[in-house]
Amino acid sequence: MNDNAVRKAAVFLMTLGPDAGGKVLSRLPEKMVEELTHSISGMGPVGFNEKKKTLNDFISSSGQISGIATGGEEMAKQLLEAGFGARRATSMLSRVTSYSEIKSFEHLKDVDPLTIANYLRNEHPQTAAVVLAHMDPRASGPILALMPADMQGDIAHRMAVLEAPNTETLLAVEKVLAGQLQGELSAKEAKYGGRKQVADILNEVDRDVWQEILDEMREIDDEVANEVNNLMFVFEDIVLLNDSHIQEILKEIDGKELTLALKGATDEIRDKIFGNMSKRAAQGIMEDMDYMGPIRLADVEEAQKRIVEVIRNLEESGTVTIGKGSKDAEMVP
Repeated sequence: MNDNAVRKAAVFLMTLGPDAGGKVLSRLPEKMVEELTHSISGMGPVGFNEKKKTLNDFISSSGQISGIATGGEEMAKQLLEAGFGARRATSMLSRVTSYSEIKSFEHLKDVDPLTIANYLRNEHPQTAAVVLAHMDPRASGPILALMPADMQGDIAHRMAVLEAPNTETLLAVEKVLAGQLQGELSAKEAKYGGRKQVADILNEVDRDVWQEILDEMREIDDEVANEVNNLMFVFEDIVLLNDSHIQEILKEIDGKELTLALKGATDEIRDKIFGNMSKRAAQGIMEDMDYMGPIRLADVEEAQKRIVEVIRNLEESGTVTIGKGSKDAEMVP
């Protein structure tokens, strides 16, 4: 959506209020939700005339419209909580007010990752680190995975210890990228780099890739590599959680989702999960797994990723504490 359409939709949701607006928001694509949340959280008071004009595009009568709708982070939070629940709302709001604030190189998100990787592979690792640190991990993760293996660890380490680059240097890099990739890039001071962002990026790539990157980082700086590793969390790390945290997590996970995720899990993970459930519930899941028959590995991994997302949301809300951190056609028997 263009900026005008985003604002118009944001005003519409604000006018509906948290309950109705949240329900509408919950049915939208994730990318659109992020755009609208970002718009609402940065919006001030919206007058009656704009509200009326906006709603007239959606309904035939606006007789019940009155007063002023007020934007801001709190309104965005209320809408998200009504549509997605408190824990997921916290995670989504954090995302749009942190990584979504990274405006330098923001148009790279619309460029194919391979195109960016092919450009960056010919640049100094420090240049690649600056660029990737200014992008959302969901975009920079796949780019890092496409970089030459002998550069990945070096780039990740440079991102982990990155300090604010000289403004002139940053502008120069953006200017060159604009010419090479035809992107309209805008510079804005923002948060970037650090161990946590590298961990977020590595969480977005396949296990064999991030393990190799961490190994290369350890050769450069073992301490930083371990700090990044400790901030990561993947499905297999469930066995590292204590029982009370497992029980909190199980409260937030749909039974069908858990069954699918455990279909491809190790015995150690299954024992950890079943050990924190009633015998009857555990038996039911085991029977459901048998009844499923062969399942695509990709479907199992997707369910596991969704559970990891739940765990990360719980960690962000302080409910649990976590430590450390494909093959579409394969089947799990």
